[in-house]
Amino acid sequence: MLLVLEKPSVVLGNKFFDSRIAIPVDYAAKQDRFEQRLLVISKFRIFILAGKSPNSLKVERSVHLLNVKAIQVLNQDEASVSIDESGHRKKFNVKPHNQGGDYVAKQILSALKHYFPDIGHVLKQLMDLSPSALYTDFSAIHIDVTPRACHSFRRTYAALCDFYDQPYREEVAWDVEKIYTINRLRDLRVEDFSHLLPKDLLPIVGVLQYSTYFTGLVADGVRVLPDLVDVILTVVRRSPNLHKLSLRNCALPRDFMTLFASALQNCQSSSLEYLDLSKNVLDDKKGFTALSTALPKMSMLRRLNLSECQLSEKCTQLLCSGLYSGITSSKAGSSVFSHLDLSSNLIKDDVSSLVNLVSLCQSLRVLDLTDTSFPLDKLWSALKFGGLQIEKLYLGGCFVGKRPAETCQLVKEYFSIAVNLSHINFSNTVLPSETMKSMLLGLASNQQLKPFRLDMDSVCEKGTASVIETCVGGIRCESLSLRDNNFEGEMQPILQALSNINCLRRLDIGGNNLVALKRSSKPQHAAMVNKILLDIVKLYSDDSSLEELILSEAKLGSHLSVLLNTLGATTSLKSLDISSNEMGNFGARILSKALQLNVSLRSLSIDNNKIGSEGFTDIASSMQMNHTLLTIPYPVNDVIDSAQRTDKPRVVAALQQIQYALDRNRTASGAADEANCKKMLTNGLQQLIDRSDGDVARRVNDMITTVKNETMPARLEEMVDDFVEQIRREASLSISEQISKLGELPSSSELPMQVETVKAERIAADRLKELWTEQLRSVISDWRWRELCEKSESVLRSASAGTASVGSNVSFEGSPNVNNSMWTSKRSNDSSHRPRSIIGELSPTEENQSPPVETGVSLDTPPKPSALVHLQKARPKKRVTGNGMGVSQQTIPEDSMVLSRCTDLTDNDADDSGSTRSEDSERREDPVKKVVDF
Repeated sequence: MLLVLEKPSVVLGNKFFDSRIAIPVDYAAKQDRFEQRLLVISKFRIFILAGKSPNSLKVERSVHLLNVKAIQVLNQDEASVSIDESGHRKKFNVKPHNQGGDYVAKQILSALKHYFPDIGHVLKQLMDLSPSALYTDFSAIHIDVTPRACHSFRRTYAALCDFYDQPYREEVAWDVEKIYTINRLRDLRVEDFSHLLPKDLLPIVGVLQYSTYFTGLVADGVRVLPDLVDVILTVVRRSPNLHKLSLRNCALPRDFMTLFASALQNCQSSSLEYLDLSKNVLDDKKGFTALSTALPKMSMLRRLNLSECQLSEKCTQLLCSGLYSGITSSKAGSSVFSHLDLSSNLIKDDVSSLVNLVSLCQSLRVLDLTDTSFPLDKLWSALKFGGLQIEKLYLGGCFVGKRPAETCQLVKEYFSIAVNLSHINFSNTVLPSETMKSMLLGLASNQQLKPFRLDMDSVCEKGTASVIETCVGGIRCESLSLRDNNFEGEMQPILQALSNINCLRRLDIGGNNLVALKRSSKPQHAAMVNKILLDIVKLYSDDSSLEELILSEAKLGSHLSVLLNTLGATTSLKSLDISSNEMGNFGARILSKALQLNVSLRSLSIDNNKIGSEGFTDIASSMQMNHTLLTIPYPVNDVIDSAQRTDKPRVVAALQQIQYALDRNRTASGAADEANCKKMLTNGLQQLIDRSDGDVARRVNDMITTVKNETMPARLEEMVDDFVEQIRREASLSISEQISKLGELPSSSELPMQVETVKAERIAADRLKELWTEQLRSVISDWRWRELCEKSESVLRSASAGTASVGSNVSFEGSPNVNNSMWTSKRSNDSSHRPRSIIGELSPTEENQSPPVETGVSLDTPPKPSALVHLQKARPKKRVTGNGMGVSQQTIPEDSMVLSRCTDLTDNDADDSGSTRSEDSERREDPVKKVVDF
């Protein structure tokens, strides 16, 4: 016995290096046939040892604690233990020599609580104890070791590894104790351990049967084998603490619903709130019949997701009937069920159960019937009664009905009285013009809704576009998607109507909307595409609320240059997606020019645009001068295409430069100053400086340089330090008072506690100082540049008569807003846009002839260089002076250039040219070459 107590591993194996008790007993595997044996409890097993000497001891029986099904104290000296061996119930009796029968029972229960500290809530299900006072004694058992993290996950996991006969993985225990504890994760994510062998997952998931720390099980994307399915169902049956079960795309067996329903029926009280079984083939009529009877027991169920499960209409009907029964059987018909997702399951004919559920369940907040071919004409009346509180309504890929005109009034009434709609999705549901009109008019008349999201991708049939043009301007949506509607020429009036939505922040008009116009070879169609893009540009003008524009997969090609040339001047657009538009390297060159001036964009998507090494290099160069762009999603497709060429090193280097610039922008403190300076010069200050005389221009430039290089005064930094110190003292007192309410700590822990408190204070103070300094620099930058705007305006106004003010409004992004001042000429808005990159012919036009519409840039190849075109090719004659002796030739200033075919005449230039022509006619000299001073 002494050997077993001191070195149990010699007899029991290396795993069992210590023992709880080792006592001599009279052991009987059969009634009244007692033999002397040694009873040993080591870790999570009970051993019966046989042998007359220490060296002859052998294990006669080994029982895991979880295999103990009953403990009965027969009398003061004897205890009976029932065990489960290979599915058969067996029993043995023991009579300790020096202790009583209750001593053996309590030692077994103590070992059980050591490795399963939370097992008390399921102990009655697992084990029969007699007398029943042993259940009370189990709660009072004191564990004499320090609890480990996550309710002693390490010990429970080790015991279950032995129970399932799997090796113990130290990395599993470490991951849970560190990652799950630090991040306070309560959902056990099986994918965190999917790199292990499939059977290694059995003890990991099995912990949830006995631990109250984990409240959820997530096994999304992990192939679940039959053994693991059994463990999961056992968790569902035993754990009253399981609130979330997500088995998305797990290749569940086809009879899973039958097994799941059986587990629910055997569960005393299910606390499941979230159930996701999507992307599994679960079409089982028998299983859903059983589930419909078990669903009323799931009174806490809030969210149910069965999307893409290939359910038949009969299975869907049984499911909805079970949910309906659960609501009607609850007290006062109340329910907490709020989320139902049946998307991508065919629900075409038998829909009565679902309609009844929607009409009764007033707690429903999300209803997803996407791609179900559901007949919507049977749904509107149910939504009027029970769906007024719905927040997200997904009806994409459904069927309006055979007679949509008869339900138009119901559609209008529902959307006019719904109170919580935040997201409406009709994508891929063809809406007749009557239904579209009723829906939009209902939303326009509803004053209870906050700005919502409306998705109408691929919804238009003939005549629907005119309805959108007429009615969309009255709705209060903050996000609108109109992809793949083949608007073509009808898009222009729709865009003009969208300008009336004051709260529109996100617009998606990508996809197939201009394909036919783009493919057409007619000049008027190309001109129409350009006009449409100019109307899009107007949507994110300076006084617009639009912040995000999506034009992905529009395949605009060369026409995209119309939009790219305006990006340098926009101040409201924060996110732009122009991926899949065949932009090419030359389009990337134009984009790079805009990025050098833009200070509003925070996110830019450019993937799948046939951009090569030259394009990425141009963008990388421009990012050196852009300090406000924060995110460019990795252009995977273009990088893969470029990596297969010989210029792969250039692409990699350019992408590294782009990533470095983005990281710099996320952490740089001087971005606000850079943006303010750049925006001031872009918005007209530079033009005023150029028109002023040299002394005034120099003074203003000196002010700009001084302000741009100005750092935050040292006095303000000292004030920040004083403020942080005051906050630290007050917060320290408040936190100390809160902690003192938890009770006094032992004196031995005071010194480590003080050290940790000082460390926590220092970390908090440093973080507070960092945040305040960053915010203060931003506010002071806005203030400083506002003052500079006003000062520059005063200086330039006094120097130049007739000029008006420079906009001095400063946005909260650290950039001054554009102010349409009185000095802004008719062409000032155009001058803020970058001129087209194509070189066109300079041809005179009549006064009443409208100028040609700007054509798109060829983004495949750069424009060919053009020769200078002179209005008069005759060489100027020498000027004869008054005394007839000297001659002088008219010279061209160095800072002037000959007008090329890409320039337009400004009003001032026209006046200069007129005066030159009159002067030449009076002097009767040969005309000279026309020059324009830039």
